[in-house]
Amino acid sequence: HYDTRRFADQDPRSANEPVPGANDGASGVAVLLELARVLDLSKVSHEIWMTFFDAEDNGGIEGWSWLVGSAHMAGNLDAQPEAMILLDMVGDIDQQIYFEGNSDRELSAKIWKIAAQLGYGDHFIPQQRWTIIDDHVPFAQQGIPAVDIIDFDYPYWHTVDDTPDKVSPDSLERVGRTLQVFLETTQ
Repeated sequence: HYDTRRFADQDPRSANEPVPGANDGASGVAVLLELARVLDLSKVSHEIWMTFFDAEDNGGIEGWSWLVGSAHMAGNLDAQPEAMILLDMVGDIDQQIYFEGNSDRELSAKIWKIAAQLGYGDHFIPQQRWTIIDDHVPFAQQGIPAVDIIDFDYPYWHTVDDTPDKVSPDSLERVGRTLQVFLETTQ
């Protein structure tokens, strides 16, 4: 998703201020934009949609639901995707990406295996730690294998301290490179 939360509800000092969203919002967008630039389409055997959802992050504020953009898309598909991979909060300097409980286990295992082969096993940890309602859930509810690649151990989540100095180019590269290899090698 590319939106950010209008109120820093996890920040007792600044609860009425907006979240800058350097990681929670911008990091996944940054990886997708770079992936669009570097992906070798001659090696890709599947159609790829890169989608940037809006209205994910303001659930519970002034009557807003969570996942508005992704729920709309998943409920109005003209074609059935083979899979859905979500990137959310992937830029943390202290990157620890665990399996997520609402994600398709088989697809997660394939992605984490590639990360391990690339030497990223310390950052992609093949154990479940969190179960999160995120933009992948509406697709999973439609029977589409969906994975949430998310580092939810981010201490600046929904605070005014979610700023660029908390985001690592190395973390973004690990996620992007893993997805690049996955997309270019999956038959």
